Amino acid sequence: MRRRAPHRFRAEPPGARRFAGLAATLLAMSMPGLASAIDLGDASILSRQGQRLHIAIPFGSQPGERVAATRFRVVSVEALDEAGAPPDPDRFTVSRPQRRNVVYLRSERPVDHERLRIVVSVSGLGDEATAAAYDIVIPPARYAPAQDPRSPRR
Repeated sequence: MRRRAPHRFRAEPPGARRFAGLAATLLAMSMPGLASAIDLGDASILSRQGQRLHIAIPFGSQPGERVAATRFRVVSVEALDEAGAPPDPDRFTVSRPQRRNVVYLRSERPVDHERLRIVVSVSGLGDEATAAAYDIVIPPARYAPAQDPRSPRR
C-alpha cells in the first residue's frame, strides 16, 4: 500500500479567491457566444469624497438607440487605496431614466476613498450579460472658506 504525501496548505493573499472568481465571470461574459450587444460607456463621477458615491454610465451603441436592458448590477467594488472598507456592492441603488440610455449608481453610505474599481454588469432580454470594470478617481471634497461675519457686504 502506497503512502500519500501529507497535504501542504499554501497561504493565499487576501481576496485571491474572490479575484479569481471575478476574473472567471468576466471572461465568461466576454466570450462571443455569451455577450450581448449592449455596450457600456465611460463612467462619470457625479459626487465627491465624503458624499454617497454617485456614478452615471451610458449604454448602447448609438445616441438615441432603444436598448432593451433588463438588469443592471454592481458585481464588485474594490478599494485601490488604503482608506478603509469599500462600499458594499449589494447596497447600491440602481436607477435608469425612462427615455435615456444611462444608468445611475448610488452607494448607500458616503465614500472617503480616492480610487475605486467597480465592476458593473448589464443583462439584455435574452439574459446575455455584459460586464465592464471601471477604475474611478473620486474628486476630493470641496471646502469653501468661511466668511468673516464682520466683513462689509457689497
